[in-house]
Amino acid sequence: MADGTGNFKVIIAGGSIVGLALANALDRAGIDFIVLEKREIAPHLGASISMLCHNSRVYEQLGLVDVINNATVPLVDRHHFNKDGYMFEDGGVLKGIGDKTKRYFRFMERRFYLETLYNNLRDKSKVHANVGVKSFIQRDDGVTVITDNGERFEGSILVGADGVHSTVRRIMAQNVAEMDPERAHNLISPFWANYRSIFGTSRNLNRRTQGLFMPNGMVHVAYHRGFSGVSATGVDGLVFWFLFVKEDAPSRTPDCPRYDDRDAERTIEKYGLFNLGPDYTFRDLWDSKVKAAMFPMEEGVVQGPWNNGGRVVLIGDSTMKSTVNPGLGGNTNIEGVCYFANELVQLLAQSPKPANDEIKEMFDKYEKKQRPHAELCVKVSGFQTRYEAMETWWTRLLIHIMRWLPNNLMSTLLAKHFASAPLLNFLPDPEV
Repeated sequence: MADGTGNFKVIIAGGSIVGLALANALDRAGIDFIVLEKREIAPHLGASISMLCHNSRVYEQLGLVDVINNATVPLVDRHHFNKDGYMFEDGGVLKGIGDKTKRYFRFMERRFYLETLYNNLRDKSKVHANVGVKSFIQRDDGVTVITDNGERFEGSILVGADGVHSTVRRIMAQNVAEMDPERAHNLISPFWANYRSIFGTSRNLNRRTQGLFMPNGMVHVAYHRGFSGVSATGVDGLVFWFLFVKEDAPSRTPDCPRYDDRDAERTIEKYGLFNLGPDYTFRDLWDSKVKAAMFPMEEGVVQGPWNNGGRVVLIGDSTMKSTVNPGLGGNTNIEGVCYFANELVQLLAQSPKPANDEIKEMFDKYEKKQRPHAELCVKVSGFQTRYEAMETWWTRLLIHIMRWLPNNLMSTLLAKHFASAPLLNFLPDPEV
């Protein structure tokens, strides 16, 4: 294993959740790293994110799960509503999974999640904010990253954890554009968007009724034709909510729409009077908002290798993007962090100064393990988005069938699925 003295250094492009989670894993493994984030760390965008039970196990290994648990409330109930605000299903699946795994689903501000990952790092000087990757140069023994402010950073490998609009992925595409235009196209335009979403954080007080939107630990799901909504009270005093709307026409990256506050306002004007819960609407949540923004919901998996055949590799949202409804995307990406870190630790234990072909083999092993998870995540998430928006007659029929499935059966199946998720092999297993 690398001893952290600089013999092997990982340059992580992107202070995303995946980038900071990988930094934490490398920190605990004794592998040197730096993180280059082109914006500030933990910006306040109004976004929220879930932590499912299998990620909770990983964060137990990294020593930060207590911080998250102490700042959140467990999600234990999920109510489903039709267009009239009638609750047609009172699901106990969330509590069932929590009871079986001893780890409950959590929901929190994305900013808090990022801050927790950042604060858990032992040497924060390794994280450079407002420093973006401009280009990179590969050598037989390493990689040089040139930043947008002219700085140069030397490392052994470069990991692109810089999201949907990955600069690292774009540079990889540019480097192969002449020799392999199909490969370049797959890197430039890997995702499509059929839906957009408003991500909102609101105070848990309905100004219209002067009552709470929902009690703590609750999730509401509203089904409408062509759009849907989800709200959750994962933090005391706040409601995290989403409005998912089917687009008039699909788009592909990098040409998916970029929305501003006026676009979000127009969307609320159109859909705001529809219910999300039994006695509140999207407009009610909007009027109590702390922060909200609208984004396209890209989905897809990068086709072709996630590495450039040398010392550069992609991870997280730069490799896959899923719709938000089931909350699987960020959690699936942490699985990728585990696979990547495990393979790297094993490689460095065998070869402290690995050659290019050894690094390429390690990249391929990580991708071989993570790609099926990414593809399943995109399929399941896309289905749930279309299911909740009742896109077709058979999804509308399926809603009536699913309500009769026993909660215990669903929670048992999901708990077994989460139990099979990877851990960090080089750290002690979490308590059962």
